[in-house]
Amino acid sequence: MATYKGIQGYTVQKLSSDPTASEAAGQLWYNSTSGAFKVSVGIAGAWSSGNPINTARRMAGYGGTQGAAFIVGGNPPASLAVHEQYDGTSWTEGNDLGTGRYELGGNGTLTAAIVAGGYNNSTGGTGGNYTEIWNGTSWTETADLGSGRYGFGSICGTTTAGVIASGATYPPAATSSTCEKWNGTSWSEVNNLNTPRGKLCQAGTSTAALAMSGVTPPYPESGFKKLTETYDGTSWTETNDMNTARANAASTSDSSTSALIFGGNAPSVTGVTESWDGTSWTELADLGTAVMRNAGAGAGSASALSSGGNIPALVATTEEWNDPAYTAKTVTVS
Repeated sequence: MATYKGIQGYTVQKLSSDPTASEAAGQLWYNSTSGAFKVSVGIAGAWSSGNPINTARRMAGYGGTQGAAFIVGGNPPASLAVHEQYDGTSWTEGNDLGTGRYELGGNGTLTAAIVAGGYNNSTGGTGGNYTEIWNGTSWTETADLGSGRYGFGSICGTTTAGVIASGATYPPAATSSTCEKWNGTSWSEVNNLNTPRGKLCQAGTSTAALAMSGVTPPYPESGFKKLTETYDGTSWTETNDMNTARANAASTSDSSTSALIFGGNAPSVTGVTESWDGTSWTELADLGTAVMRNAGAGAGSASALSSGGNIPALVATTEEWNDPAYTAKTVTVS
């Protein structure tokens, strides 16, 4: 008589413990310890808890990917210079910024990153035009922005080619539509964003960028926007709106065609997460804890990181987004 194995041509792996669900996606195995058959299945994207940052803060600069991210600056108290890096498991403190500040923009990797702009309340707001480069060991000040400002989200690009648009200026408190490009040596002004705003998010590169959310005058906490604009390396064009108007959110930073925005306020704090596919926005699963002024990381909509922020109480929490998320389920045999 033929055996099942002979008919089907397959064997089921016998393991003493379950493998990582994401690594075993689509596989069936037998757990000899629990005496159960298991299968790893993909479910809709979701946020899960990660290890907290060492220094709780809000309005920090950020960049990187879910497994290799950085957070730098922020407040309170005062204007922080503290820099931390994430390896996918835990946060480790690195060398501080040269000038502490908050609401600065950033992007890059753990070995080559850039931050610019920001606000330093201990020096009357100076530092809004400062640019610093990270070489994997330390931060070094380089050429200033032409227009000092803060609250413009990420820098779209790298240490050698980037762009930032809009933001806020002080004094007096006002929004700006100014857009500047970075060539690795200096900043130069290019075509403006169509709708000036502060406390927005940005993602992409110096030739393909995305600007979304924010607030418009009267500044700073009114006129919440769901506007989205795309940049082709020359000019900004308004496109399909987000579903939820907000400001003070975080986002992934490296792609203009696959992006996430999460958290923020309008004016109430929110955990809403939305995904951009290059054409339109789709609402996904909320953050586990609604938060605003948080930091983000991620190369696209499949994986992301949210850290810090306030609720309004200051938090040090970290959450990781995975889409799809995988889970090991027990197979019922009857």
